[in-house]
Amino acid sequence: MKKEQNTQNTVFDNAILSLVKDYVLAGKTVTLPLRGISMRPYLEDNRDAALLSAVPETLRRGDVIFTYLPSRDSFVLHRITSVKGDNIVMCGDGNLLPEFVRRQDVIAIAIGFYRNGSTKLDSVGTIAYQTYWRVWLFLKPIRRWLLLVWQLYHYPTATLAYVKAKITKS
Repeated sequence: MKKEQNTQNTVFDNAILSLVKDYVLAGKTVTLPLRGISMRPYLEDNRDAALLSAVPETLRRGDVIFTYLPSRDSFVLHRITSVKGDNIVMCGDGNLLPEFVRRQDVIAIAIGFYRNGSTKLDSVGTIAYQTYWRVWLFLKPIRRWLLLVWQLYHYPTATLAYVKAKITKS
């Protein structure tokens, strides 16, 4: 049985995160430790990091972007599910509902990830990564159930408590 994870998230100060924009606009890359569970199962809270770079001319479905959401007053790292002109629809891999952002609100794009404590970069250009995101987006209709199974395996106590609370509340 796997060890339960502390579910309390560490939140970066918005002032610090806004510095990311200054660095990528200056042509530098930024390694950002990840907080939150919205990109599960591929990226994990307080374990993985994203390597961010300047936003290219063209954003495409599957790109992972770092952006500011004024409606939530927060920064997020989510995957693009569609692009129509300056309007972008994105969703965290672990989320079910889409979010909307305009092109000018995109701060950076992920060019790779440091996962599982590795110092080796998992580039977004690899065949394995390209296959992962395509399959994951294809499975969107059953994602809710896949995430439940994944969470039951990795965090059984917390997941069962959540499910029980939802059932008793109904």
